[in-house]
Amino acid sequence: MKKSGIISCILLLTAFFSAGTTNAQSIVLTPKWTAQAQFAGYYVAEKMGFYKEEGLDVRIQHPSLSESSFSFLKKGKAQAVVMNLSYALTEFFAGARVVNILQTSQENSLMLVSHSPLKGLTALQHQKIAVWNHLSQELLGQVANKYQLQVEWIRFNGGVNICLVGSYNEFLQLAECGMKTDSTHVMHFADYGYNLPEDGLYVTEEFYEKYPEAARKLAKASMRGWEWANEHREETLDIIMEEVHLHNIGTNRYHQRKMLDEVLRLQTNRESGKRTFRLSHEGFDRATSILLPAQKKTAHIRYENFVK
Repeated sequence: MKKSGIISCILLLTAFFSAGTTNAQSIVLTPKWTAQAQFAGYYVAEKMGFYKEEGLDVRIQHPSLSESSFSFLKKGKAQAVVMNLSYALTEFFAGARVVNILQTSQENSLMLVSHSPLKGLTALQHQKIAVWNHLSQELLGQVANKYQLQVEWIRFNGGVNICLVGSYNEFLQLAECGMKTDSTHVMHFADYGYNLPEDGLYVTEEFYEKYPEAARKLAKASMRGWEWANEHREETLDIIMEEVHLHNIGTNRYHQRKMLDEVLRLQTNRESGKRTFRLSHEGFDRATSILLPAQKKTAHIRYENFVK
């Protein structure tokens, strides 16, 4: 082939791929925290080209430590965000029309860790319990009301004996620091009727109504990313470590491996033993019954309006 013919072919191919990129639906996806294994499936979907195969141009943008993923959605800085079910329901009830298009977490990660043995819920009465800053005071109040506890919530200050942590991150850090983490010193909320699903992927109702096919493809490619992560954990850890190094996050492969294993465990429903990637009616009903006033929840939040 003549040189001019080769150049023509190159220009034709460049134009073809450029057109494909131009026509792709652009989406900013914002996790709810800084880079870590908690969001591995989304990193995989981006890195392995699963989003591009669906005709999507997805860019993952993390919030700062002082921002919430919901603020990105509210301000129009992101089209899709990762949020806790409890957070999303609270915002929905306050008037923010968000819809759940993918539910990764099926089991609740919240647990109490204590220096002293925990002998049931009565051991918590009138205690100071440390919590991390991103748990809303409203949610903490609902937790205390459910268990009829009089407690003082402390934002990781001194003088506390009990910490409320997530099993996939802070609990692992405590264990790595040598704290006692046997069954007598920990209490899983899921074992006491508080098994609320957590992480899910959300878009605004407006975005979903305008781009329903893009939302479906986003969920499909993200789910594929999580399934790949489950089947290729070491390769996924390579991708995670690239991401944390890119964002200058102080961590290590050992901790991220522990986190990935726990996040994937929480995606499996304890009753069915399956990953459904969908918020169930039962999980929705359990969450609304705990988080929202009984006289208002049925009138304002219906499963069919919240889960797509």
